[in-house]
Amino acid sequence: MRAITWDASVSGILPVQVPADAVWTQSPYGATFRIGSTITARDGPVLGVTPWPAKITPAWSAEGRTLCAAVPEREVAGAAMHLERFTFEEPVRVVASGFATYSDNAVYPVLACDTTNDRAIVAQFGQGTAPAKLWVFRLSTGAVIRSVDYAGMLGWVAASADGTMLVETLPFDTASGRWSANIRSADDGTKIGQVDGVVGRGFSGDNTLLVGASDSVAALIDWKTGRAVWSASGPYGGFLAEPAGRRLAVGIGFIGGSDQRDVYLVQPDGSAQLLPARVRVGLRY
Repeated sequence: MRAITWDASVSGILPVQVPADAVWTQSPYGATFRIGSTITARDGPVLGVTPWPAKITPAWSAEGRTLCAAVPEREVAGAAMHLERFTFEEPVRVVASGFATYSDNAVYPVLACDTTNDRAIVAQFGQGTAPAKLWVFRLSTGAVIRSVDYAGMLGWVAASADGTMLVETLPFDTASGRWSANIRSADDGTKIGQVDGVVGRGFSGDNTLLVGASDSVAALIDWKTGRAVWSASGPYGGFLAEPAGRRLAVGIGFIGGSDQRDVYLVQPDGSAQLLPARVRVGLRY
């Protein structure tokens, strides 16, 4: 495992090894990692084990000690879905139950888990490709603040890491296949911005930049002005945002699930540095 600062000025090896076939993610500040189901500190000690199987990819909260996952009560069609919260050195807690029923033809990603803003956002994607439903929860109580039934209308939906904003993408020109990404308040659905021509994949840590993708270009866009801060040719391959900042790691050239891609560290001024070849980064999609 190698650590690199967001401005690429410092890089070094950590005393942590990751099996080549392991599923792993890092906490927002990179102080802790989930490798399989094990939580490991950056300096090596094991801090605990999450209660979910390795195939479940939970969402990290900004403080780096809490994770959220949406899982079925039992892995049987029709079982009640749970939103669960795990904090280091504490038992797992069921935040909400019964908001959906489990289908083995769907996936239930947690799009946001934020203890500071007291929000969690869960989506249901049919066969992993099309958003069907979405729920905004108060994380402390499990109360549903808002639910949305997309009924196949959207191409994609993503959330800001703090759970305050959504970006909903739909075709605005069916003939040409162009997309329109609509930015909305997560709590009440109020539209606050629109960027045409891309699928919205997420936001920078300070929520000022939209990660946008088309068939052949990935870009970072100031969604209030529509200005592209940075772009690169090639298929979109995921991103990782600097917490509360404007720097991002963006993958280009994702090939068939094999982790073969270029990863750029993009700075607020639009300059970018290409990381060494074959570097694997825990990117979101």
